[in-house]
Amino acid sequence: MSRPQPPADFAPPPFADPRRIGALVGLVGAVVFVFANAPDLTGTVATIARVVVILLVGAALVLLFGFSRWLGRFVVPAPAALVVYGACVVGELLLIRSGSVALDDSGHGGARPALIAAVVGLHFLPFAWAFRERMFYWLGSALMALGLAGLGAELAEIETTASVAAVLAGLVMAGLIVLYAAGLFAVPRRPVS
Repeated sequence: MSRPQPPADFAPPPFADPRRIGALVGLVGAVVFVFANAPDLTGTVATIARVVVILLVGAALVLLFGFSRWLGRFVVPAPAALVVYGACVVGELLLIRSGSVALDDSGHGGARPALIAAVVGLHFLPFAWAFRERMFYWLGSALMALGLAGLGAELAEIETTASVAAVLAGLVMAGLIVLYAAGLFAVPRRPVS
């Protein structure tokens, strides 16, 4: 049995829209990825990464709450979506913990940031189905690719690649949220009047 859905042109008020609130969680994650891993980068690269993520977060906040754009049809999540969400978060935490233990046991604890990026990416993929938001396919795929590349390079003894992958994951996450907030993933496309 499906839940009743609002009219196709309905959009919750910006400060009550769960999609926008969820984007805030993603922005916090992006900042954490960058600021937690930038110290491992050399020279001004760390400073540039921090400045860029702050600018991207600012742009996303303006687009999410200041000059709100149409994000696409709002779909009331089914109870199964909330179960998927909970299972993904629990699975994410378990994978990060067990993967971290395995990396530590093998002497590759430095690869943890890339592992986290890959697992965070993986946990976003089911959200695309559960919440009917195609942006999660892009976000999940990009973070998984960066995380797995960083993990592989770090395991091949190429130093700081895990941190580089995590910083890039944070920048990509913030950038995709800006595009989302600008309405570029909206289906159907229509401006908010």
